[in-house]
Amino acid sequence: MKERKKILKIVLKLFVIFVLAVLAVSTLVPYIVMVSSSFMAQFEIYSFPPRLFPSTPRVENYLQMWKSQPWGRYIFNTVFVAVTVVLGQLVIVSMGGYALSRLYFPGRDLFFKIFLAFMMLPGVVTLIPGFIILRSLGWIDTYMALIIPSLGNIWGMFLMRQYMLTLPNSLEDAARIDGASEFTIFWKIVLPLCKPVLATVATFTFLGTWKSFLWPLVVTRSRQMRMIEVGIAMFSSQYTIDYPVQLAAATLSSIPLILIYFFAQKWLLQGIKLSSGYER
Repeated sequence: MKERKKILKIVLKLFVIFVLAVLAVSTLVPYIVMVSSSFMAQFEIYSFPPRLFPSTPRVENYLQMWKSQPWGRYIFNTVFVAVTVVLGQLVIVSMGGYALSRLYFPGRDLFFKIFLAFMMLPGVVTLIPGFIILRSLGWIDTYMALIIPSLGNIWGMFLMRQYMLTLPNSLEDAARIDGASEFTIFWKIVLPLCKPVLATVATFTFLGTWKSFLWPLVVTRSRQMRMIEVGIAMFSSQYTIDYPVQLAAATLSSIPLILIYFFAQKWLLQGIKLSSGYER
């Protein structure tokens, strides 16, 4: 009986490893194909049977990609917008989460429920009204259009609120007895304890802003205001698409995302685990 249980445990473990391996391969293969295709000739990518690796790697695709569009400007715009949005969101969601979790005022729970209701709205619903508002303000094709609408993050505020609710009230009571103001309690006591969830919000916000496509496409007009994802799409013309050059641009734009994921993985997982209440 014991031997049968051991055999079942081994079989189950092997099955789990097999499933995880299949999932890992299915995730890595598309990226490997993208990187490999970025070094192929324009018509080699259409060869049959399909080739996994190029016959002769073409570094010229990356040079052509860089010269065909102002990628230096695209990278600057994307980094500037992403960093600004991350900083702005951290300030707003931390203050909002503190107000919804630690302060008591009439209608607090009602406001939180309204925020949750807005989380259910898809972004496409607010696309046209948002564009009309920005056009009336004269912000189209400016950094204001790329940054200001992205500062609101209800999911981040929800995550901050849920995490702050797990913090003991005794810390704030002790600070109030010592004469600390509400802002001092927030800034010096509560906020330093929220580093994991702040890192989680910052990571998701940066990744989402970096790969944002639809909103920058709608609110920008000139090349000088485009972001990386919009620049990648510009390789598609009415009649042809230079896939190797386009995939070279996509490969280049994916490098920061991979680096950020590896460096922020510890904070990301820890923040999700702590905010869920699984571990304290």
